[in-house]
Amino acid sequence: MDQQALPLEMRADLRRSERTRLRRSGRIPGIVYGKGREPVAVSVEEGRMAKLRAGQGTALVDIGVPGQGRLPAVIQEVQRDPVSRKILHVDFHVVSLDEPVDVEVPVQVLGVDEVDKRGLVAQILLRHIRIRCLPAQIPEHLSVDVSRAREGDVIRAADVQLPESAHLLEEADEVLVNVTAAGTGAGAGELLPEEPEMGQDTEGRG
Repeated sequence: MDQQALPLEMRADLRRSERTRLRRSGRIPGIVYGKGREPVAVSVEEGRMAKLRAGQGTALVDIGVPGQGRLPAVIQEVQRDPVSRKILHVDFHVVSLDEPVDVEVPVQVLGVDEVDKRGLVAQILLRHIRIRCLPAQIPEHLSVDVSRAREGDVIRAADVQLPESAHLLEEADEVLVNVTAAGTGAGAGELLPEEPEMGQDTEGRG
């Protein structure tokens, strides 16, 4: 968790035109919610948010909410423009550090180059894994190594090593990576396309 809280500003005007104005001024509209809390509309500085999300992004962050002080929160969902990839909206879920949360964690596939050198293809079929764990134990990513994989090998959700006390929420036999001969599948490390919803891409849904 960052030592400095991410400063948020309250917003009372919820019209689409106001959200557009905020984005043009370099701020991202968002919402803060949590168990037993009334949701509040907020905005966050675009530069700070982009820095926070760089390199897989931080799932758990301290946020500074006017009138509510410093709160631990999970970045539950980020909406992006499908073309520019700019962040359009962010959801902050205030959590208790003593209670498990459900989150999606990016999957980092290692050894794809080694597979390619042997004339094989590593098809990445799942980009995130859903797990349940304490907020302080949320990893930035989960890694799987395919460097020694042979044709026909399959990496499943159950093969991924999770943090201590974390629980897998995906089906155990969900396929993450499928290793095939070149020419029989997608390109090495290629991700299956996902159709954006209503002109927006989302990430980090938990």
